[in-house]
Amino acid sequence: MRLDPEQREVIAAARIGMLAVAGRLPLVNPAAFHFGGGALWMTTSRHAAKLALARRDPRAAFLAQPAGRSSHGVLLQGMLEAYDPRSPSSQLRALALGPRLALSLAGYTLKNAAFIGGYVLDLARIPAEWWPHNRVLLRMVPDRVSLVPPLDAPPAATARVPGLPAQVALRVARQRAGQLCWPVAGRPVLTSAAWTIEGRDALAWLPADGPRPAGRGLPGALLIENHHQFRATRMVGCCLRGRLAPDPGAREALAARYGRELPEGGTAVRLAAARVTWWRGFEVRSRDLERPAEATQAEAVAR
Repeated sequence: MRLDPEQREVIAAARIGMLAVAGRLPLVNPAAFHFGGGALWMTTSRHAAKLALARRDPRAAFLAQPAGRSSHGVLLQGMLEAYDPRSPSSQLRALALGPRLALSLAGYTLKNAAFIGGYVLDLARIPAEWWPHNRVLLRMVPDRVSLVPPLDAPPAATARVPGLPAQVALRVARQRAGQLCWPVAGRPVLTSAAWTIEGRDALAWLPADGPRPAGRGLPGALLIENHHQFRATRMVGCCLRGRLAPDPGAREALAARYGRELPEGGTAVRLAAARVTWWRGFEVRSRDLERPAEATQAEAVAR
C-alpha cells in the first residue's frame, strides 16, 4: 500500500510507535520500527507475549505519532507475520522477499541507530530472552491506512494506576496522554486519549474528530508509556486491559485531572480493567486486577 506525502512525513518523524495485537483482550506495546518496501518492520523476543498472540490471531494495528508535536498520527492496520531465524519455514519466506528484506533491515538499523547503540551499551543488564540470538523479525503489510487527530493534552495532576510497583507507578502517573485500543470488525484501532484513574478503572476521553468505540463491553486496552530517546532499558510503562463502555459522567473526573473543561463533542469511556501489564526496561510483569493483591502472583512475561 502506498502512503501519501503527509503520512510518510509523520512516519519518518516518529521515533517510537505503538503496536496493538488482537486477542481476547488486546495488548499494546511500544516498538521501534521502520517503514520500507510497503511494510512496517520491527523486532521482538521469540518469548514475547505479543508474538504468541499474533500467531493465534495476526490482525494488528500500529500508531505512529511524532512526540512533542501537535500533528496527526498515522494508523496502519494489517496482518502481522514473524520471521524466526530458527524456523526453516521463516527462512524460506525470508528468501522469497529477496533484496527487500536486506534493504528493510538496513533501513531499520539506520532509523534506530541510537536505540541499537543504547541496547549494546546496556547489553550486560538485558535478560537473555532479549539478546540478539533470541530476536525475531516482525513484518506488517498494511491494507488500511488513516490519519488520527492529535491530542494536545494540557498539564495534568498525577493519576495512580493500580497494580504497579511504586517506581513504575510514579513515572506512569505523570504522563498526560495514553493510547486507547479497541476492535472494529475484529481489527484493532488505536488513538491518543486523555486519561485518569477511578478506583480500578481507567477513564479516557477521545477527540471528536477521531475514531471512537461503538457499543458496550468491547475488549479494550489503555497504554501509558514514558519514553527514553535511546535507552530501551529506561523506558517505563503499562497496559491496562479490560472492557470498554461509554461513560458521559467520566468527563468530570477527567476535567478535574487536567484542571479545565474538556472540549465539546469528544467521547468519554470507562475501561473496566481486569489485567495490567507493566514494564521497566526489559523487565515485564503482568497482574490480574480482579483478584486481591495477596492472592495474585505476578507473572513474568516478555514484551
